[in-house]
Amino acid sequence: MSTTMRTSARLLRPALVAAVCALLAGCVQMPTEGPVVEPQGSPDVVDVPGISFDPRPPRPGEPAGDIVGGFLEAMKATPISLTVARQFLSREAEDAWVPERQIITYGELGTPSGRTSTTISMKDVNVYDARGAWQRTVATRDLDLGLVEEDGEWRIDEVPDALIVPESWFEDWYQRVSLYFFDPTSEVLVPEPVFVPRGEQAAPSLVRGLLTQPSVESQDVYRTYFPAGTRGLSVPIIDGIAEVALSGDPDVIDEETARRMLAQLAWTLRQEPRISAVQLSVGDRAIAWPGGSTQVPLGVGSEYDPDGGRSTSQMYALDQGRVVTGPIGAFEPTLGPLGADARGIRSVAVSISGSQVAAVSTSGTDLLMAPTEALDGEVVPLVVGAVDLAVPNWDRWDRAWVLDRNAGRARVVLVEGGGARVEEVPGLSGRAVTKLLVSRDGSRMVAVVRGRKTDRVVAARIRHDAAGGILGFTPFVRLPLPAEGSLRVRDIAWRSPTSISVLDITDDLSQVRTISVDGAPGEITTTTRLRGRFRTLVSAPVDDSEAFALAGRRVISLISLDRSVPVLAEGITSLTYAG
Repeated sequence: MSTTMRTSARLLRPALVAAVCALLAGCVQMPTEGPVVEPQGSPDVVDVPGISFDPRPPRPGEPAGDIVGGFLEAMKATPISLTVARQFLSREAEDAWVPERQIITYGELGTPSGRTSTTISMKDVNVYDARGAWQRTVATRDLDLGLVEEDGEWRIDEVPDALIVPESWFEDWYQRVSLYFFDPTSEVLVPEPVFVPRGEQAAPSLVRGLLTQPSVESQDVYRTYFPAGTRGLSVPIIDGIAEVALSGDPDVIDEETARRMLAQLAWTLRQEPRISAVQLSVGDRAIAWPGGSTQVPLGVGSEYDPDGGRSTSQMYALDQGRVVTGPIGAFEPTLGPLGADARGIRSVAVSISGSQVAAVSTSGTDLLMAPTEALDGEVVPLVVGAVDLAVPNWDRWDRAWVLDRNAGRARVVLVEGGGARVEEVPGLSGRAVTKLLVSRDGSRMVAVVRGRKTDRVVAARIRHDAAGGILGFTPFVRLPLPAEGSLRVRDIAWRSPTSISVLDITDDLSQVRTISVDGAPGEITTTTRLRGRFRTLVSAPVDDSEAFALAGRRVISLISLDRSVPVLAEGITSLTYAG
């Protein structure tokens, strides 16, 4: 059925505009601010709100305007159901409508216009794909609906293949989570942010998302081990066990495929608090963890941890130019050569494995590499003659990424295999870039680009081949920040594998906002506001790590604002976690 609107022989009744306006009044915008609160990491899937809404079906003789309004109202059924919404469609449209293909949310609806072809303007529109992954935001978009008379009743005959709901409703009934895929090397799990329904529909939605094959554009970023054509049959949760039944050919699943399928499932479904283990079957075959049971605990697959599997309690810093480690207030020199002697260093970054340290010279022109634990280890200069090197980043492949701000003509330097080279990064290279982050799994890059009047936070994906070689970068996406914040971003830091915190200053307040790196709208937690002019964020992308904001030697915990944190000792600088 074409999406072009068909025209019935009869005109819509004059009540159409008034009826739809009345039924759709009261749409609200997404909240963008709040009080000082304790920030949290990405939340798990939680129970649905304790309010249900059972929309009315169409009534005999109902005017066309009420049919349009009733259809849009019916899509807000809670718990989520489209059974009533389908009753507002013609028989042909009902058979053809596939709302699972995408989700369209709106902040505000305009006045409907038209007769049998009705156009309604939507403002502040967000589009999500079949998995619930955010695709784009547009300021306005028209919703076109066509109506016909069928058996003497008005019915909607032309409708987009989408769930179309207010943004406020979507926020209440959908939850941010991640689907876990593998990187192109098949050695690292890569989390992909999505939104799924809360409650009973969460687990089936997560499984359906995993079964969706990556697009051609995404194949250099992540891959799935679920064979193409596999379909989800059911995902009941019985005594904490998610029994995932799939259709497909079990004979194509070898031991390596089975292991990675189960790792993807376990890491994805561990976000559902009712699940403690998974049990997977494909066709008539139960899939077992290699050498183990078919009832697989959620802790499997730790070797594929996107964060590298290292504890984040260990912190590092500089003390009068020497590399030290330990908790705040109790630092001890590291055993390597940069811990034994001061070398004229202004910032450091320690590899995720904890074995190497990358150090930027006081001048910002040189990068030094050295072991952290071998006293007789060699200090190797890798970048000489840069202009202004920022703090390095490490990924789990023991690669160090370093931004050379280069007087407003940025260069991205990659250190691997004992050498350094400049990577051409379209959208960053040659621009005024002030901050750079690379995710531990090596799949994401986030940066702050300075403009004349305002800074932009942008994110892109790093493309790899099957051997881990870098193929390039996807186009950068601008991450949304509320308009009421400062025009200048002071710092950014990872808070989870898929979210960052952004620090800006307005008047005498410092503001920390945590946002998703996929560009989806809204903050993951309410803005944390701190008295004073804080300049630095220190955090790691795992749940059990502390997060801090620094103003000189003053340290504030962003996890528990009331917790007393010792001030940094005189001479302590460049506080950081591994990575």
